[in-house]
Amino acid sequence: MGHSVPQRDDKSNPFFLPYHEPMAPSASSAPGTLARTRRAILDAAIAVYAEDKAAPLSEVAKAAGVGRSTLHRYFPDRAALVRGLLEDCTETIERALADAALDQGPIAEAFPRLVRAFFDSGPRVEFLFSEPSLTADDWAGPSWEAAQLPAAVLFARGQAQGFFSREMDMEWFFRILWYAVAAGWEAVSEGSLARHEALDRVTRTLEGGVLAHDS
Repeated sequence: MGHSVPQRDDKSNPFFLPYHEPMAPSASSAPGTLARTRRAILDAAIAVYAEDKAAPLSEVAKAAGVGRSTLHRYFPDRAALVRGLLEDCTETIERALADAALDQGPIAEAFPRLVRAFFDSGPRVEFLFSEPSLTADDWAGPSWEAAQLPAAVLFARGQAQGFFSREMDMEWFFRILWYAVAAGWEAVSEGSLARHEALDRVTRTLEGGVLAHDS
């Protein structure tokens, strides 16, 4: 595969880590030009790193339409930029799950919305899952786990109602969900599937593997 997802015994596993001190507040809510410039840098970084994970910051600055000195005022080095991308990714997941309204309607309708929410966050999450500079400490704040809380609540509700298999625990549910979504992103990036085809295939695959057999 073109990228790796953290394994169960990987110390950088972002899925299930204990709470520690929260990450520093994101500057994405800063008003006006500061917020727009930061947004442009983060978006450019994802686009550039999707093509070349070792690209220099000068390439990110060029893609964002800012000078390197401006980029350094927001992110002094690549490590700071990667942490900024992690914070932004966490916020993206949180917004996507809020928009998915997983607490509304039948679980049979909410589950595909969950898959779509994760799938649509693809490029940002894919880069971070394969970024070797991120450590357990980078993933250890409560923000990442809290961002996924609506999905955890959906899983618990689905199990209680017999929709999800009772043989599956929550850790495995999240692991399989992210692995399947990552496979879909890879197929799109390789050009073997269109985006809508990959999303449909991921959803069907997950429905075949995580639902209770009598659903």
